[in-house]
Amino acid sequence: MTDGPAATLDEIRSYFDGKADAYDDVDAQPYWVLSDELLWSALAKSVLPRLPEGFRFLDAGGGTGRWSHRFATARPDSSGVLYDLTPAMFGHARAKAERHGYADRLACREGDLGQVAEELDGERFDLVFNFHNVLGFVGSPQDVVTQLAGLLKPGGLLVSFVPSRWHAAWFNLTLGRTDEAERNLTGRGRFTDTMPDMHLFTPEQLRAINEAAGLRVDLISGFPVLLYPGYQETQLHGSTRSLADLLGDRRAFERILAMERSLLDRPDTVGRGNNLFVLASRPTD
Repeated sequence: MTDGPAATLDEIRSYFDGKADAYDDVDAQPYWVLSDELLWSALAKSVLPRLPEGFRFLDAGGGTGRWSHRFATARPDSSGVLYDLTPAMFGHARAKAERHGYADRLACREGDLGQVAEELDGERFDLVFNFHNVLGFVGSPQDVVTQLAGLLKPGGLLVSFVPSRWHAAWFNLTLGRTDEAERNLTGRGRFTDTMPDMHLFTPEQLRAINEAAGLRVDLISGFPVLLYPGYQETQLHGSTRSLADLLGDRRAFERILAMERSLLDRPDTVGRGNNLFVLASRPTD
C-alpha cells in the first residue's frame, strides 16, 4: 500500500456533506442491517466483555454517530468523543444524542484524523474504534493507527472495520470494470465513480499496521462472507432485488445471520469478508 491522500480533505468533506441528511437511511437496507448485526455480534463477543465499568471511547471518523449510539445506549456507564471531519455529519450525531438522553456523555469534535493525536492531546481512552471506510480515506493509515494507538490507555482496545482489497476487486469485476479491479489489487480504488478514492486492505497488512503501532493483534476476522452487496447497496437508498427478497424474509434473515455468526472466528474465511475486522490492544507493560 502506498501512503498519500486517497482523496483530498475537501473531496471527502464535500462527499459526506452531500450524504449527511440521509446517511442513516442505510439502516433500512436489509444487507447493511445484516452487516451491522454481525459487527455488533463481534463487538459483543470480543470487545464489550473486556471494557471496564465507566469506560471512555473514541469514535474516530464517527459521522452521524451510528456506532457511538450503539455503545452509549448498550452501556449507559460509558462516555466518549465522536471525532469527525464533517460538521454536517456529526451534527446528526449531536441531535441523536439529545433525543436519546446521552448528550452529556458524548462530545463531538471536528478534526482531521491525520492530526488526531495533537487535537486530543492529553485524553486517553479504553476503546478507540473506526468503522467502514474511515481508514480508507486518510492520507496514511499507518500514521493514523499509530496516533490512535497512542490515545489508548494501557490495556485499551483499538477496533478497525475496513474495506477489503479482495472484495473491492470482485465487486468491480461484477460490474465489468476490469481496469478498476486491477487497480484495487494494488491497494487503491473505489466502489462507485462518485465516491472518493481510498485505500483498500488485506488481513496481513492490517496485522502489520497494528503491530508497527506497538499494538498486539488479538483477532482478525472478515464478514459478511456468504452474502455480498450489489451496486444498489453502495447507494443510500434502494436494495438489490434478490438481497431484499431473501433478507426481507425474517426466518431466512435469522438463519443467514446464524450461519454468518458461526463463521466470525474462522480464520480460513477471513479473506472472503466484505469488510475486514481487526481487534488490537495496547500492552500493559
